[in-house]
Amino acid sequence: MAEKERKGSVMVNKIVCVSWLSFVLSLSACVDQPSDSSRTAEDVSALSGGPWTWQNTATLRCLDSNSSGSVYTLGCNGGDFQLWTNTPLSFGDQIRDKATGRCLDSNTSGNAYTLSCNGGAFQQWTVTYKGTFGFEIRNVATGLCLDSNANGNVYTLGCNGGNFQRWR
Repeated sequence: MAEKERKGSVMVNKIVCVSWLSFVLSLSACVDQPSDSSRTAEDVSALSGGPWTWQNTATLRCLDSNSSGSVYTLGCNGGDFQLWTNTPLSFGDQIRDKATGRCLDSNTSGNAYTLSCNGGAFQQWTVTYKGTFGFEIRNVATGLCLDSNANGNVYTLGCNGGNFQRWR
C-alpha cells in the first residue's frame, strides 16, 4: 500500500513494508503508514488473521504458551505454540494461540496467561504500530502493555515505550 508524501508541489506515493521474521516462518506485510506513525485498528487490518509469531524486539524471543495457560517467550522455533491469530472484536483484537485455541488474557495484577476465549475486555488487545521497533500490544481492560524480559517471563506493565514492550 502506498503512503502519500509531499515533495515540493508534487504528491509522491511511497511504499512502506514491515517484515516479521523467525527461524522457520517468515511473513512480510505491506501496510499503509500514516505520516504521524500512529495506527488504529482499521489502519492495521493487515494484522487480522495469521497465524504468525510475535517476536519481542528487545529479547528476540517469541511469544509462546502451553495447554496449561502459561505464557512466556522462548527462542523462535515456528511451532504451533508460537503461532497466533488476531481477530478484531468490539474494542481490540482477540489474540489466539494456534496450538491451544486459547486466548491471550490478563488481569489487573499484571499477569498474562491464556484462557478459553470469551470475548471479554481482558482478552482484547489494541495492537498499535510504533515504528521501526514494532507494535505495542495494550490490554483493553487494564490499559497495561504486554511486556517481557530476558528470562522469558511475560506480563503486563504500565506502557513505557521501551523495546521490551515492542513486538514484531
